[in-house]
Amino acid sequence: MHFRSMLFVDLPETTPEPEWENEVLGQMEDLRAKHPGKTLESALFGLFLGRLTNVQTSFGRELLPVVDEALERFYCSTENPDFLEFDDRTEYYQSEFEKNVDCVVMPDGRILEIDAYPIWHKFIIKDGLVFQKDAGPLKHPKRTKKAKKMKALPGYPRKKLYASFDDFVDYYGASKDEKTGRYGEWFNPDSVYDWYSIGGRWPEMFLVKLDCTEFSYGERESMDDKDYPAPEGYRWVACARKKDIQWEAMRQWRNQEAEKHFHQLEKMFHTRTVNPDSYFRITEDGIYRWGEQVYRKGQTLEGFLEKFGIPASWKYPISVCGIFIDECYHNEYDAVYDEEQKKWVPQDWAQAIAMHIDDAEDDTVFVGIDYHM
Repeated sequence: MHFRSMLFVDLPETTPEPEWENEVLGQMEDLRAKHPGKTLESALFGLFLGRLTNVQTSFGRELLPVVDEALERFYCSTENPDFLEFDDRTEYYQSEFEKNVDCVVMPDGRILEIDAYPIWHKFIIKDGLVFQKDAGPLKHPKRTKKAKKMKALPGYPRKKLYASFDDFVDYYGASKDEKTGRYGEWFNPDSVYDWYSIGGRWPEMFLVKLDCTEFSYGERESMDDKDYPAPEGYRWVACARKKDIQWEAMRQWRNQEAEKHFHQLEKMFHTRTVNPDSYFRITEDGIYRWGEQVYRKGQTLEGFLEKFGIPASWKYPISVCGIFIDECYHNEYDAVYDEEQKKWVPQDWAQAIAMHIDDAEDDTVFVGIDYHM
């Protein structure tokens, strides 16, 4: 799944470099000219274009390594030893090594565990014989030609199968802690994502004025601002300094767009007309899209804006599921301790977002992050 989040980082002041920016724009134009239309190549075109839009401004170029460094501690596959802990599973592997398991003798003489690579889930042992597990159109166990070339070895000792305990744990991909000689797995206890992009699915993160020079578009699939409609005199960006973000203009625009959407849905519900390609489904009680009710019969504009616009109670017109700040990750499911109730209770996430934004310095760079896990 993808998660919309924010990262707060510090970045020294940058100066626009027209020569650099024109060079990147030229590469983007060349790329677009070489990959017209929607083909397999144009999918790669979108990937390459996103990487170019990420560094389209000198600010974005300087920001990129800062973001990488800040998010490394949350990467589930990081190899940085500063962020890793060792899960000692030596006893588990030793107990597994002592077991007897079903094996097969392959046509070339190799002995393999029936539940191990490369025959995992493909064969079974039944009545002392090897059967292909899901054979033919009926997908049932069958003594196929391949299966008949194998010999069953039920209950075969792993101690005979592997030359040593070290060979066994190596086959199963266990890691060795060279300091202790123990076996297990290295893992990142603070892991949040397996990959991320700046902007990504949400390139319209912050609104800045057109004369703002310190911003980044992040990775987006279009080089044309017209594909990201904004109020006159403004542009949508994925990254900007706190002092340059136009919060009130964002609020007005988001609610204006939500109001337009409300009237479209209201008309759709009353006329019972829907574009078959829009994935909307009209019922007696409202309109649904992808299983979520997006319009309720008799719903007021005020009620709609509270759910799909920017609620009046929000200090800042932005919604994210988490914030990376000061080497910590805060998310909407964090709990806070209530002294009166003497227990942990769900936090008011909109208030928490506002607190983090208020605490940030004016020069702090806010980065829109689309991370996947």
